[in-house]
Amino acid sequence: MELPLFPLNVVLFPGATLPLRIFEERYKEMIRRCLEERSPFGVVLIHKGNEVGEPAEPFEVGTTAHIARVEHLPEGRMNLICLGGQRFRLRETIRREPYLVGEVEILASVSEDDAETLDLADTAAVLFGEYHRLCLALSNQWSRTLNMPQHPGDLADFIGNRLGVSLRSKQQLLEECSSRRRLQMEIDILADTIRELTPRVEATRAARWHSLGATN
Repeated sequence: MELPLFPLNVVLFPGATLPLRIFEERYKEMIRRCLEERSPFGVVLIHKGNEVGEPAEPFEVGTTAHIARVEHLPEGRMNLICLGGQRFRLRETIRREPYLVGEVEILASVSEDDAETLDLADTAAVLFGEYHRLCLALSNQWSRTLNMPQHPGDLADFIGNRLGVSLRSKQQLLEECSSRRRLQMEIDILADTIRELTPRVEATRAARWHSLGATN
Protein backbone atom coordinates (compact mmCIF):
# COMPACT_ATOMS: atom_id res chain seq x y z
CA MET A 1 0.00 0.00 0.00
CA GLU A 2 1.06 3.61 -0.57
CA LEU A 3 1.44 5.80 2.49
CA PRO A 4 2.47 9.45 2.90
CA LEU A 5 5.36 9.61 5.37
CA PHE A 6 6.20 12.09 8.12
CA PRO A 7 9.84 11.67 9.28
CA LEU A 8 10.19 12.93 12.85
CA ASN A 9 12.56 12.78 15.78
CA VAL A 10 10.08 10.58 17.60
CA VAL A 11 9.12 6.90 17.71
CA LEU A 12 5.37 6.33 17.62
CA PHE A 13 4.12 3.07 19.13
CA PRO A 14 0.77 1.45 18.34
CA GLY A 15 -1.87 2.79 20.73
CA ALA A 16 0.16 5.86 21.69
CA THR A 17 -1.00 9.45 21.16
CA LEU A 18 1.13 11.99 19.33
CA PRO A 19 0.51 15.76 19.28
CA LEU A 20 1.76 17.51 16.14
CA ARG A 21 1.92 21.11 15.03
CA ILE A 22 1.73 21.38 11.23
CA PHE A 23 3.27 24.53 9.72
CA GLU A 24 5.34 23.51 6.66
CA GLU A 25 3.50 23.82 3.36
CA ARG A 26 4.31 20.25 2.28
CA TYR A 27 2.82 18.80 5.46
CA LYS A 28 -0.19 21.11 5.33
CA GLU A 29 -0.88 19.59 1.92
CA MET A 30 -0.30 16.05 3.20
CA ILE A 31 -2.59 16.45 6.21
CA ARG A 32 -5.33 18.13 4.15
CA ARG A 33 -5.31 15.12 1.85
CA CYS A 34 -5.41 12.67 4.78
CA LEU A 35 -8.36 14.56 6.26
CA GLU A 36 -10.22 14.61 2.96
CA GLU A 37 -9.65 10.90 2.37
CA ARG A 38 -9.93 9.96 6.06
CA SER A 39 -6.70 8.04 5.65
CA PRO A 40 -3.61 7.65 7.88
CA PHE A 41 -0.05 8.76 7.29
CA GLY A 42 3.13 7.07 8.46
CA VAL A 43 5.38 8.31 11.26
CA VAL A 44 9.00 7.21 10.84
CA LEU A 45 12.03 8.03 12.94
CA ILE A 46 14.64 10.14 11.14
CA HIS A 47 17.81 8.18 10.40
CA LYS A 48 19.63 11.02 8.65
CA GLY A 49 18.58 14.63 8.16
CA ASN A 50 16.26 17.05 9.93
CA GLU A 51 12.53 17.48 10.50
CA VAL A 52 12.48 20.85 8.70
CA GLY A 53 13.94 21.48 5.26
CA GLU A 54 15.17 18.86 2.82
CA PRO A 55 13.46 15.43 2.95
CA ALA A 56 15.07 13.30 5.67
CA GLU A 57 16.12 9.67 5.35
CA PRO A 58 13.90 7.58 7.64
CA PHE A 59 14.27 4.20 9.29
CA GLU A 60 12.43 1.41 7.49
CA VAL A 61 9.96 0.54 10.28
CA GLY A 62 7.34 3.04 11.40
CA THR A 63 3.75 3.26 12.59
CA THR A 64 0.57 4.42 10.89
CA ALA A 65 -0.88 7.55 12.48
CA HIS A 66 -4.62 8.22 12.49
CA ILE A 67 -5.80 11.80 13.01
CA ALA A 68 -8.08 11.83 16.05
CA ARG A 69 -8.46 15.60 16.47
CA VAL A 70 -7.56 18.67 14.46
CA GLU A 71 -7.46 22.36 15.38
CA HIS A 72 -7.31 24.69 12.39
CA LEU A 73 -5.12 27.75 12.88
CA PRO A 74 -4.44 30.88 10.79
CA GLU A 75 -2.51 30.53 7.52
CA GLY A 76 -3.46 26.87 7.15
CA ARG A 77 -1.48 25.72 10.19
CA MET A 78 -2.93 22.92 12.29
CA ASN A 79 -2.61 21.29 15.68
CA LEU A 80 -3.22 17.55 15.57
CA ILE A 81 -3.72 14.74 18.03
CA CYS A 82 -2.83 11.44 16.33
CA LEU A 83 -3.21 7.84 17.45
CA GLY A 84 -0.65 5.15 16.62
CA GLY A 85 -2.06 2.30 14.55
CA GLN A 86 -0.05 -0.53 12.97
CA ARG A 87 3.63 -1.18 12.43
CA PHE A 88 4.78 -1.08 8.82
CA ARG A 89 7.98 -1.58 6.84
CA LEU A 90 8.98 0.86 4.11
CA ARG A 91 9.74 -1.20 1.01
CA GLU A 92 10.60 1.68 -1.31
CA THR A 93 10.22 5.43 -1.66
CA ILE A 94 7.80 6.28 -4.47
CA ARG A 95 7.99 10.06 -4.32
CA ARG A 96 10.03 12.62 -2.39
CA GLU A 97 8.33 15.90 -3.38
CA PRO A 98 6.57 17.74 -1.93
CA TYR A 99 6.55 15.10 0.83
CA LEU A 100 7.71 11.51 1.09
CA VAL A 101 5.40 8.75 -0.14
CA GLY A 102 6.37 5.14 0.31
CA GLU A 103 5.25 1.67 -0.66
CA VAL A 104 4.81 -0.08 2.67
CA GLU A 105 3.80 -3.46 4.03
CA ILE A 106 1.90 -3.76 7.28
CA LEU A 107 3.79 -5.84 9.85
CA ALA A 108 1.72 -8.35 11.77
CA SER A 109 2.45 -8.29 15.48
CA VAL A 110 3.16 -11.69 17.01
CA SER A 111 1.10 -11.58 20.21
CA GLU A 112 1.95 -14.71 22.16
CA ASP A 113 -0.32 -15.54 25.10
CA ASP A 114 1.38 -18.66 26.46
CA ALA A 115 2.29 -19.03 30.12
CA GLU A 116 5.87 -17.83 29.62
CA THR A 117 4.76 -14.63 27.89
CA LEU A 118 2.09 -13.96 30.52
CA ASP A 119 4.72 -14.37 33.24
CA LEU A 120 6.98 -11.92 31.38
CA ALA A 121 4.07 -9.48 31.14
CA ASP A 122 3.48 -9.71 34.91
CA THR A 123 7.19 -9.10 35.60
CA ALA A 124 7.36 -6.19 33.16
CA ALA A 125 4.27 -4.59 34.69
CA VAL A 126 5.71 -4.81 38.22
CA LEU A 127 9.08 -3.42 37.12
CA PHE A 128 7.51 -0.60 35.15
CA GLY A 129 5.38 0.33 38.17
CA GLU A 130 8.55 0.60 40.26
CA TYR A 131 10.33 2.53 37.49
CA HIS A 132 7.40 4.95 37.29
CA ARG A 133 7.42 5.42 41.08
CA LEU A 134 11.16 6.16 41.12
CA CYS A 135 10.89 8.67 38.27
CA LEU A 136 8.14 10.53 40.12
CA ALA A 137 10.13 10.44 43.37
CA LEU A 138 13.13 12.06 41.66
CA SER A 139 10.97 15.05 40.77
CA ASN A 140 9.29 15.12 44.20
CA GLN A 141 5.92 13.94 42.90
CA TRP A 142 3.52 11.57 44.56
CA SER A 143 3.13 8.11 43.06
CA ARG A 144 -0.03 7.67 41.01
CA THR A 145 -1.95 4.58 39.97
CA LEU A 146 -1.12 3.30 36.50
CA ASN A 147 -3.78 1.71 34.33
CA MET A 148 -1.67 -0.65 32.25
CA PRO A 149 -3.05 -2.86 29.45
CA GLN A 150 -3.47 -6.55 30.25
CA HIS A 151 -2.68 -7.94 26.81
CA PRO A 152 1.08 -8.69 26.51
CA GLY A 153 1.46 -6.99 23.13
CA ASP A 154 -0.40 -3.86 24.21
CA LEU A 155 1.52 -3.79 27.48
CA ALA A 156 4.85 -4.04 25.65
CA ASP A 157 3.94 -1.06 23.46
CA PHE A 158 2.61 0.89 26.47
CA ILE A 159 5.93 0.42 28.28
CA GLY A 160 8.06 1.06 25.20
CA ASN A 161 6.32 4.37 24.60
CA ARG A 162 6.99 5.56 28.16
CA LEU A 163 10.55 4.39 28.72
CA GLY A 164 13.10 7.18 29.14
CA VAL A 165 15.61 5.64 26.73
CA SER A 166 17.26 6.80 23.52
CA LEU A 167 15.31 7.03 20.28
CA ARG A 168 17.50 4.25 18.85
CA SER A 169 16.48 1.98 21.73
CA LYS A 170 12.82 2.81 21.20
CA GLN A 171 13.23 2.09 17.49
CA GLN A 172 14.66 -1.34 18.31
CA LEU A 173 11.58 -2.06 20.44
CA LEU A 174 9.28 -0.87 17.66
CA GLU A 175 11.01 -3.09 15.10
CA GLU A 176 10.52 -6.21 17.23
CA CYS A 177 7.19 -7.76 16.26
CA SER A 178 7.21 -10.45 18.95
CA SER A 179 5.53 -9.28 22.16
CA ARG A 180 7.51 -11.88 24.11
CA ARG A 181 10.85 -10.55 22.90
CA ARG A 182 9.77 -6.93 23.39
CA LEU A 183 8.79 -7.69 26.97
CA GLN A 184 12.11 -9.42 27.64
CA MET A 185 14.02 -6.46 26.20
CA GLU A 186 12.00 -4.09 28.37
CA ILE A 187 12.53 -6.19 31.49
CA ASP A 188 16.30 -5.99 30.94
CA ILE A 189 16.11 -2.20 30.43
CA LEU A 190 13.87 -1.69 33.45
CA ALA A 191 16.00 -3.84 35.76
CA ASP A 192 19.15 -1.91 34.83
CA THR A 193 17.41 1.46 35.12
CA ILE A 194 15.87 0.66 38.51
CA ARG A 195 19.31 -0.31 39.83
CA GLU A 196 20.63 3.05 38.64
CA LEU A 197 17.68 5.12 39.87
CA THR A 198 17.28 3.61 43.36
CA PRO A 199 20.43 5.15 44.95
CA ARG A 200 19.67 8.47 43.26
CA VAL A 201 16.19 8.53 44.78
CA GLU A 202 17.57 7.60 48.20
CA ALA A 203 20.19 10.36 47.96
CA THR A 204 17.56 12.88 46.87
CA ARG A 205 15.29 11.97 49.77
CA ALA A 206 18.17 12.19 52.24
CA ALA A 207 19.06 15.65 50.92
CA ARG A 208 15.45 16.81 51.29
CA TRP A 209 15.22 15.53 54.87
CA HIS A 210 18.55 17.21 55.68
CA SER A 211 17.27 20.46 54.22
CA LEU A 212 14.05 20.23 56.25
CA GLY A 213 16.01 19.51 59.43
CA ALA A 214 18.28 22.51 58.85
CA THR A 215 15.29 24.86 58.67
CA ASN A 216 13.73 23.68 61.94
